[in-house]
Amino acid sequence: MTSRRTLFVDRVATLLLSLLLLAGGAAAAYWWSGRSPFGDRLDLAVVRDAVEAAWFPWVAALVGIVLALLGLRWILAHLGRPTVSRLHLSGSGSGGRLDVNAGQVAGAAADALADTIGVRSARGTVVRDRGQLVARLTATIEPDADLGVVARQADLVSAQLREVLDRDDVRCSVELRVAARSRGLVRAH
Repeated sequence: MTSRRTLFVDRVATLLLSLLLLAGGAAAAYWWSGRSPFGDRLDLAVVRDAVEAAWFPWVAALVGIVLALLGLRWILAHLGRPTVSRLHLSGSGSGGRLDVNAGQVAGAAADALADTIGVRSARGTVVRDRGQLVARLTATIEPDADLGVVARQADLVSAQLREVLDRDDVRCSVELRVAARSRGLVRAH
């Protein structure tokens, strides 16, 4: 998962590239229409002189290296591992730090959700999504599950997870997937 800053850079770069391409296309269409003050032929003598200058290979190499480093940095920014392994709990201070295994806490919440009638299985993890800590629970439900019951239990488990962690910055996301075939629910009458 990418950070908010990386997403912002992506959007700004996409906007600038789009504007550059639009401006280039508009300039080419204007020149092609014959109304351009440059006439039918472009004089590229200035460009040819710049390319043949002694300083041009050094400047071109330097610009190429900088662009390659920026591209490498951009790629690495998208390869970040989003999973959070440890969460700091309140009560941490100079005398010590309280940490919890984020995956096990999310797994326990998923187990609690999986105990709901109509939920076949569930798993949980904690990720960093656009700068936010998100406890992501993914549950597979039976096709004939009562969605109201499952939704209420998902809300309850999410609230309990936030209460247990005692962190306001943790969001909870519950994704429900419907199983392709029903196993048949045991109904209490």
